[in-house]
Amino acid sequence: MNILIANIGSTSFKFQLFDSASLQELARGRLERIGSETAPVQFHVVGKEEVEQSVALPDFGSAILHSIQLLTDPDIGVIHHLAEIAAVGFKPVHALHITGCRLFTDDILDVMEEAVPLAPAHNPPYIAAVRLYRKLLPGLPLYGLFEPTFHQTMPDYATMYGIPYDWIERYGLRRYGFHGASHQHIAERTPVFLGCPSESLKIVSCHLGGSSSICAIDGGKSIDTSMGLTPQSGLMQSTRTGDLDPFAVMDMLDREQITTDEMRTVLCKQSGLKGLSGIDSGDMRDILDAQKEGNERAALAVDAYVYDIKKYIGAYAAAMNGLDVIVFTGGIGERSDEIRARVCEGLTYLGIILDPARNKRKEGEMIISSDEAKTIAAVIIANEERIIVREVVKVIEKMT
Repeated sequence: MNILIANIGSTSFKFQLFDSASLQELARGRLERIGSETAPVQFHVVGKEEVEQSVALPDFGSAILHSIQLLTDPDIGVIHHLAEIAAVGFKPVHALHITGCRLFTDDILDVMEEAVPLAPAHNPPYIAAVRLYRKLLPGLPLYGLFEPTFHQTMPDYATMYGIPYDWIERYGLRRYGFHGASHQHIAERTPVFLGCPSESLKIVSCHLGGSSSICAIDGGKSIDTSMGLTPQSGLMQSTRTGDLDPFAVMDMLDREQITTDEMRTVLCKQSGLKGLSGIDSGDMRDILDAQKEGNERAALAVDAYVYDIKKYIGAYAAAMNGLDVIVFTGGIGERSDEIRARVCEGLTYLGIILDPARNKRKEGEMIISSDEAKTIAAVIIANEERIIVREVVKVIEKMT
């Protein structure tokens, strides 16, 4: 039987089909710019040529339905019927106090519903996706590996906010961290790629995409990460603010005379790269194009994004008392040689020296630092799905 992994990002939907016995990948797909009339779609079945399409994907529901059509298509698909899928695994974002890989129950969904105000851009699509899969595949077990799971190794002092302690005890207000499966993959894959033991590596993992975060990985474990209580915090995001003085929010509530729900919309959908650049897109590709055309606000948005990343790299090198590797992953991290170059510029004090020719290559996983560099800079292809399918299989095996 097969296990389908559904990975819902802030602006993208990725899926992979695995053989449950061997954990070998059978097919994968990527649907981007969800909400667009011209969303790019890539679909690849192992042993066949990749299929590229451009379709209208107004929402995540349409993306899910299109992925099922691709998998079962008689000409380009890999399965004949949905009954060939034994389980679906997800990467849900937030449910206070819930970590690990869990079978989706009504109780779990209720806790996710309660956390919607904390993750309004993420939880609703995941909740809707789970319910849609329940409708399309009734009786099929659905599992979720919650994003904060990898960050449970963070020391207590790294998770604390300077707030009344009873808020922490009563409401769970602390730093949780997200993109856990992506950073865990970097923690596991980087030592294999470099041919050295994970115990000896101090890694800064840069997951850069429509949603971005940085993680300090020391000896294979997360010790700090840029996102906190919510995915709203940390780096500037595609359409989300990143870190913002809380009093600025309260001041704008007073001045603009808007509700908290209206403020959430502004902070989640009208801010970040999109808000700062002033163009009608938070996609880094569009912003870089606008910058090349002389758009000064687009250039400012890119500068601010790169500056945020560099600050976290320096901070995490200090937190780990050293740095061996900086890894770029995610859509921007893997594809934008310009962003990688600008991030690495000026980090020679950390031993990072980029090789411009290597950085320009399109080779998937690769070292992009020069031979003279004391600290390695590398690109590792994101594979959250492999982490998720492994954890789903573990839970299934425990239950049987």
